[in-house]
Amino acid sequence: MGSGWELENPDATTASSDDDDLDVSRPARPYKADLSRTTSKSEVTPRPTPKSEIPVEERSSPLNNPTPVIDLEVQTDSDDTSFNDGEAAYQAFKNRKALKRKRTSMSARKSKTPKVVHPESFVGRRPRQGGRPTPRRPLREYGDEVPSEDDLMEYTLPDYLQKRRQQFERRAEHLKESGLKLPPGYEDIEFSDDERLEFLEEKPAFTNIKPCSAYKDITLPYSLGLIPAPIAQWLRQYQVDGAAFLHELFVYQKGGILGDDMGLGKTVQVIAFLTAAYGKTGDERDAKRMRKMRRSGKDQWYPRTLIVCPGTLIKNWMSELTRWGWWHVDTYHGDNKELALHAARSGRVEILITTYGTYLQNKDSVNMVDWDCVIADECHIIKERTSETTKAMNSVNALCRIGLTGTAIQNKYEELWTLLNWTNPGKLGPVTTWKKTISDPLKIGQSHDATLYELSKARKTAKKLVENLLPQFFLRRMKSLIADQLPKKIDRVVFCPLTETQSDAYENLLDSDIIRYIKESSELCSCGSRKKAGWCCQQYLQSGLRWQSYVFPAMNVIQKLSNHLAILIPQGVDSKEKQDKDREWLEIASPDKWEQLYRTRDSIVNYANPEFCGKWKVLRRLLKWWHSNGDKVLVFSHSVRLLRMLQMLFHHTSYNVSYLDGSMSYEDRATAVDEFNSDPRQFVFLISTRAGGVGLNITSANKVVVVDPNWNPSYDLQAQDRAYRIGQVRDVEVFRLISAGTIEEIVYARQIYKQQQANIGYNASSERRYFKGVQEKKDQKGEIFGLNNLFEYQNNNIVLREIVNKTNVAESRAGVQVMDIDVDESQTHEDSKNTDDEVMSQLAAMIRGESEDAKGAQQYPIPKRHDPIQAILAGAAIAIIA
Repeated sequence: MGSGWELENPDATTASSDDDDLDVSRPARPYKADLSRTTSKSEVTPRPTPKSEIPVEERSSPLNNPTPVIDLEVQTDSDDTSFNDGEAAYQAFKNRKALKRKRTSMSARKSKTPKVVHPESFVGRRPRQGGRPTPRRPLREYGDEVPSEDDLMEYTLPDYLQKRRQQFERRAEHLKESGLKLPPGYEDIEFSDDERLEFLEEKPAFTNIKPCSAYKDITLPYSLGLIPAPIAQWLRQYQVDGAAFLHELFVYQKGGILGDDMGLGKTVQVIAFLTAAYGKTGDERDAKRMRKMRRSGKDQWYPRTLIVCPGTLIKNWMSELTRWGWWHVDTYHGDNKELALHAARSGRVEILITTYGTYLQNKDSVNMVDWDCVIADECHIIKERTSETTKAMNSVNALCRIGLTGTAIQNKYEELWTLLNWTNPGKLGPVTTWKKTISDPLKIGQSHDATLYELSKARKTAKKLVENLLPQFFLRRMKSLIADQLPKKIDRVVFCPLTETQSDAYENLLDSDIIRYIKESSELCSCGSRKKAGWCCQQYLQSGLRWQSYVFPAMNVIQKLSNHLAILIPQGVDSKEKQDKDREWLEIASPDKWEQLYRTRDSIVNYANPEFCGKWKVLRRLLKWWHSNGDKVLVFSHSVRLLRMLQMLFHHTSYNVSYLDGSMSYEDRATAVDEFNSDPRQFVFLISTRAGGVGLNITSANKVVVVDPNWNPSYDLQAQDRAYRIGQVRDVEVFRLISAGTIEEIVYARQIYKQQQANIGYNASSERRYFKGVQEKKDQKGEIFGLNNLFEYQNNNIVLREIVNKTNVAESRAGVQVMDIDVDESQTHEDSKNTDDEVMSQLAAMIRGESEDAKGAQQYPIPKRHDPIQAILAGAAIAIIA
């Protein structure tokens, strides 16, 4: 979208040529601590890359120039002191402001005469007489138009954090391992319980579950930490590794992200790491350690931890900490939050839990505590670097910053930079360099039309990102590690045709002047001015507003229509202004019936009209079958109004319905989940995708319906994982409903695109290049980016089928071998390489089932047994990807 009004498509710059691969192993320790440790962690110095071989524009890339921003020793030419002496470079970097002030002061002293005031100076403006020069906007070294504070985030770090970093580094340098955050020592503290160790209660106390390993302590390498036997026996090896990763970050006061796939027990790994950090033993003596340390009269350090999480997870954190040990925990949330903060300041709380919203509103008070560690659960919440929450979290008073998320890359690679930059401020360099040297090459190389050079560059960049840079800050494992504990999961994407009434309304909207102006905005104006129409003769509509102001409302309207026509009808409870705006869109969509619909705007008859919703024809048939079969169903939608409509419809049936959306308190949400899980009579749970996609455990359900796709693929995947997780004993079926030929197909296609990009960023995997478009590239919009693609109706034609068929033909002509995937096997279990990419396994199934019908029929004959689900969908003329 040339205007800059396209979603996720701002300006970007194509990266330059790549250099040779760097052979880099695990980086060496940044501090010179003489700490005894095992030798399993490599400290090999990477092969030096001659400076002359690196293009000038790439010498500042975090992949090629990791020192001093990351902990690698890169040897270069002798005249480059910033690379030969990392400490000197770091000191010079820290003193840059003082040096600049000194130079400015010297310049001012030399100035004897007042500055010349130019004639064009503003009237009434007082000319500066010597002294400091007029502040100028800093020059952008990389040429991108971004806010100046984005160039080096460390410039905005609070002074108290910079002082804490300097103090810690001095202690680590002078005291060696004694200056690190090693577990507290209790040698001089007496516990009366020491005489009856064999009788002490231990946690966790699981019954009817076989331990994962022998009952013995586990010593963590590189950090002198220890996971006590009562906890260690219940941890799998990957969880032990995760706890070791986190504790090492804590000891050396660095930051990092535990990016394990959803359902791998990130909370348990954090508790195991904290147990080691506090020097606990997993028995009831742990309840006394903080108090005895405080009363010992010795000025000994004792850790203090802050956990920031979504409000829905507070209860989960409290219950898990209680299950796995003895902790002094309080919540900084609600009416008594000031008492909790006072307890934390006075050293009477080991762990304080708060929400992102509460921290944002009270960050100054929270930062009065010198936190030894802050843990940001679901840290993708701070992925947008310009959001107020992210800015607040950047000032959190802790050097060790740990993020937990299963979806670090949701929409674009810059989100990963934001998260990593939060964990280690300033160490990755400016985001503009990240975009030029990492984001752009990876995106351009994934295009269907990428050249061999671009493809090669993308794969080299991905390899260096995954093998060079991320291991220091980022640890991710996949759900395949626990495949033996999970039942089957079958994921179906169901393409539902619009009803005739919906289809007519959709075409009416696309033929309107509003959307015509939007679509023609990037075309040359017919007046002959050689300007684009949207910036020439078609800037304003009849309403007097610019066409840009209608882009997002128009997208919102056609998304609503793809769900249900009744959502366009104004609500009586809305303000008159909103009703007037909604009525205008309704009049355009249904010029013959809008008056009747408006008069009956709050009638349930509109909600139940089968001609208003093609998806309802499918959903009600499925629900009828599942109800008779004793199943329990989760229905997710990002439209709260649609959920309310369904709730009203279900109240007139025999279905018992539960409901959850963002307007409910956290306590009411937890109650609704508990009632649904415990009451076998509860059949359908209507859940807002945004409010219920995180932190809920609803394993009593075995059917999941995602009514509408979200622009962010992680929301839909998280919704599925409410039911498909450890504790689920039945096979899970997921149905994603997509209105064929509409904007929802573009949304779903972008989900596939983003999932592929995430796989490349996590694993350097080779993904099939389906789409010509490149995100955020104005001249490479392809099939899924740009306004014209968004506001196009294919009249029930499945767009993705054509894209896949074109990909198959192109690869066949180029002699590229297309992997033959067993659809049945992909349904039975997720492949180990694609467990986080169910979208792509579905698309692969469609490749086989749609483009090779004859071949597929020969290899996979239709089973003779009757499949009621297939019959239901076939009866509704539905296209399915299984």
